[in-house]
Amino acid sequence: HENNDIDDGASSMAALWTPLVSSLIVAPLLSIAAMVFMSRNAIALIHASIWISIGLCALVAVLNIAVNLLGSVIFGVLTGCLVCYARAVRDKIPYAAENLKCAIAVVKTNFGLVLLSFGATVSFLGYSVIWVLAFGAAMNKGVMWTETTYDSSDAFGGDDDWTMASSSSSNSNKDLSALGGFVGFFFILSFYWTHEVIKNVVRTTVAGVVGTWWFSPSEASSFCSSAVRDSFFRSTTYSLGSICFGSLIVAVLHIIRNSLRRTSNNRDAGILRCMAHCILAYIEALVEYFNKWAFIYCGIYGYSYVEAGKRVMNLFKTRGWSTIISDNLINRLLGIMCLGIGVLIGLFTLFVSFLVEEIESQSGWAGFGFFIGFVMGLVLSGLMMGLLANAVDSIIVCYAECPAEFGDSHPELAGGMQRTWSQAWSSLELTGQTAAGLHLYS
Repeated sequence: HENNDIDDGASSMAALWTPLVSSLIVAPLLSIAAMVFMSRNAIALIHASIWISIGLCALVAVLNIAVNLLGSVIFGVLTGCLVCYARAVRDKIPYAAENLKCAIAVVKTNFGLVLLSFGATVSFLGYSVIWVLAFGAAMNKGVMWTETTYDSSDAFGGDDDWTMASSSSSNSNKDLSALGGFVGFFFILSFYWTHEVIKNVVRTTVAGVVGTWWFSPSEASSFCSSAVRDSFFRSTTYSLGSICFGSLIVAVLHIIRNSLRRTSNNRDAGILRCMAHCILAYIEALVEYFNKWAFIYCGIYGYSYVEAGKRVMNLFKTRGWSTIISDNLINRLLGIMCLGIGVLIGLFTLFVSFLVEEIESQSGWAGFGFFIGFVMGLVLSGLMMGLLANAVDSIIVCYAECPAEFGDSHPELAGGMQRTWSQAWSSLELTGQTAAGLHLYS
């Protein structure tokens, strides 16, 4: 029996470590290969990502015909809207593809950004462990709870001897005290706030690197270039106040929305709370989208959060839909690439699991290997694609503000951007007039 237990333990460890180590090795390599592939086939891949979205939406509509007719109609309408969208943005895809190529060039020449993103993820995981331990220890204190005792006999409402005898026991409930609610609120706020701060430090650092690459390419041309180091230093010192302020707004909105969502699940909550939850969800999404661009200005030019917000409003006044469409087209492609890499890594770890005798002999463990590979593929490829998304947004800002400087520092890439911009947005002039008074953060 002891030998069987040892064998089972060894099989379980093999089932856990084999797909984990395999995915840690293969996922980064596949992500790099995907980045190179996107650089060479950006236009075709953006086209394909749109039609994949249309195909998936149409498939859901067909599958819902027999199950949920209303859902089928809704997804059918969405499919039609996506087809119209695909036709409308057809001329804008080459410009979006040039933005993506520039972003890939930035990440390839400053690959230390990948280490920064990985370090930020590990830091947040470590913080999460500490947070859970601290939260559990704090909420186990007696002062965090109040005990309410009541006589269960009152619940029966009977006066006869049998009822009183059978229900005379006392019951008690524990509820959060005022102090417990106060402490719990700030614990949850700190968790969301820290997550937003770490994410936005990475975003601001990437923006700073793109700005240096745009204006002074010689300082942003190596693995751990001075641009990466200096941008990270500025993001964690001079710009940290702006990052914390913008992140706090999103964290507070997130807590309020989650509170409304919990109350909306209550039948007595009413439709007004459900409506408030939906409205707040849209407000939160708008604030997050606004913050994304504001932190780019913080990273490139060193503005305060308020001044960066003014620049963002000016950006949308002068560029309008060109900014949103380019951002949307590329983010869709990057999301599909993450999903595809996750599936491929899952299949690879599934294949490796079948090759390992200890795992093959354990029913169900091979499927667990696929799950580990899929999750690790999503996470690790998400780090790379997230960097590309941040770099794309920074390039959109730089090209809107200072197109002439790009021609001086990167003439070949600038030529492609100029040509595709003229095809996509012939009615908008590339004068860089919004760049008046701007200075690179150095």
